[in-house]
Amino acid sequence: MPEKLNMLTTSLEGGILRKGTRVFAVLGKATPSGISAFRRSDIGRSLAVTAEYGFLRLERLTGEEEVTGLEIFLTTPFSYEYGISGMTSAAELTRSVFGLLPTELEQLVTGLRRGSFPVLGFSPADTRCSINGSIIPACWPHVVTSNLALYGNIISVEAFIRVLISSMPQGQLTTRFPTLQPVFKHLLRLMVIQRRGIPYCKEAIDLVPADAFAGK
Repeated sequence: MPEKLNMLTTSLEGGILRKGTRVFAVLGKATPSGISAFRRSDIGRSLAVTAEYGFLRLERLTGEEEVTGLEIFLTTPFSYEYGISGMTSAAELTRSVFGLLPTELEQLVTGLRRGSFPVLGFSPADTRCSINGSIIPACWPHVVTSNLALYGNIISVEAFIRVLISSMPQGQLTTRFPTLQPVFKHLLRLMVIQRRGIPYCKEAIDLVPADAFAGK
């Protein structure tokens, strides 16, 4: 019998939860200084940072979510692989958390590259998306569009997908990049999935009562 979140005796970071048909990851608790461990005492009180279909959100958990015991792993300076720890053939589970498999994201970025950019990015610390201002957690996959940080060059996967989808008709992307059509079709499906919570951004965290961060 899976353990419910409200019965958890340890902290949770990067764990996968299930509630009904929904499967998503909890990266931890949102605080002004970043993500910290999520504990049972945070249920209904603090905002959790969740990852679902590649989009990062802030939401309050109810405690009825099931703790699967599975955990995610993220990119490193030596490998852009990410996914579910201990599982090598969990494609749909990986997509339910990250939206795209590492190979699909790499195919997408490589196929759109002209010259030196875009490329897959890595950051050992939290950074900010230059398009929508959302927080990209340390080691979370993102895209770099140039080497000029002054003009904004770090793009979250969510913002990158939204720009691509909105550009598809005008840019005739499916015609110009026929090999990427399967990935484009998957991106279109991602955009119509309803997600809970609000975007993970500093402005939203600043509205959380200070006592929610006590004992972080």
